[in-house]
Amino acid sequence: MTAPFTNPPPVPQAPPAPAGPAATTLTCRFCGSVPAIKASLHGHQGFIIFMRVLTQHGPFCRSCGIAVCRDMSAKTLWQGWWGFLSMIITPLVLLGNLITRVRLGRLGEPVPGAPGTPAVPGKPVFKRAAALGLLAPVVIASAIAWGISSDPAYAEVGDCVSATGTSTDPDVSVVDCGDASAGYVVIGKVEDTTDDGQCERFAGAVASYTEQRESRKLLLCLGENG
Repeated sequence: MTAPFTNPPPVPQAPPAPAGPAATTLTCRFCGSVPAIKASLHGHQGFIIFMRVLTQHGPFCRSCGIAVCRDMSAKTLWQGWWGFLSMIITPLVLLGNLITRVRLGRLGEPVPGAPGTPAVPGKPVFKRAAALGLLAPVVIASAIAWGISSDPAYAEVGDCVSATGTSTDPDVSVVDCGDASAGYVVIGKVEDTTDDGQCERFAGAVASYTEQRESRKLLLCLGENG
């Protein structure tokens, strides 16, 4: 007898792999345009003692990102320098914005038809009045340098000084020896004392100037200039 023909048992099929999450296209958070990139732009405000860091997060399209970058960088240029720490932080903020600006410049123009209208970037930072803020650190450094150069605490032998005011409230500052107000020249400088009797050992001493700042004491022995 011939054995009856039978079909082989079905082979179990592996379940289909679950579908991965659909890729999402980054769109500009301001206008909805594409292409866009993830990025953050920053601004800085210095208030002598206090300071504030401002942040705008993306995604940004090219036009909106450049507009935000220029606006925040321009404001930082004239608001960011006012404080010791701010003098350090402001250049770092501007550098970070510059790096992001380069990335934004590599994007294509926003695709028309977005829900919103891309921002107009406006003038470049260096064509705005705020660019004059770059002079702020120069002015501040010059003012500090001038203050130090005229401060009698930093005077050396041979420097000339002008002296006004009274013996109990003198106004002494270092000036050029050719200045009309340069009535005295420093002929002796003694640290850690305010005893003007020590000027007797300097020939030609006709006046003295003493100063004490916290624990630092200073004596200048002055002779006539010219």
